[in-house]
Amino acid sequence: MNCFQGTSLRLALICTVLLGTFTSINVYAQTADNTPKVKVFPIETVNRSTVPGKASTFTWKDGTNLSNLIQYGAGKVIFLNFWATWCPPCRKEIPDIIELYKEFSENEVLVLGVSMDRDDEALKTVSKFVRLKNMPYTVLVGNDQVADAFDGIGAIPTTFIIKADGSIAEKIVGARSKEDFKSAIMRAMVKK
Repeated sequence: MNCFQGTSLRLALICTVLLGTFTSINVYAQTADNTPKVKVFPIETVNRSTVPGKASTFTWKDGTNLSNLIQYGAGKVIFLNFWATWCPPCRKEIPDIIELYKEFSENEVLVLGVSMDRDDEALKTVSKFVRLKNMPYTVLVGNDQVADAFDGIGAIPTTFIIKADGSIAEKIVGARSKEDFKSAIMRAMVKK
């Protein structure tokens, strides 16, 4: 009888721990407004554009889904921000980028961050930073190939505003305000 009680007690304890774990995973995977947190993905492949004025593209995997920058952003303006967790001007403009993400519909503007962190644990470092700063937009971990494909990222932050047709509207080097970014996006939305 004592053995059964001990086993029952252990089973109850295990069930309680598992239930608590699943509950905390669910809470952790959602933000305060009950929307899923965005994950951080490494860039898989890079394809440099051979057409002058057109943006290069790259891919990343979200689970089993392979996404391509130009296809993923087809028909939208793409706001592509190259940054790093250790870069003070990059960190300063993140709240403005978050506001832009919230202000524009996902059908109009695709906001993506590309971290240029290079430490051995870059994916872990960036994921922790994204959670800490509550960054709701997709963040990718870049590499030298993606920097080269975008004509070398000589300074960060560097932001590309890409039109719905895949052409580069603007390359913005250095930190900017929300108003500056919004003006660039609005200019890229104008159809000629």
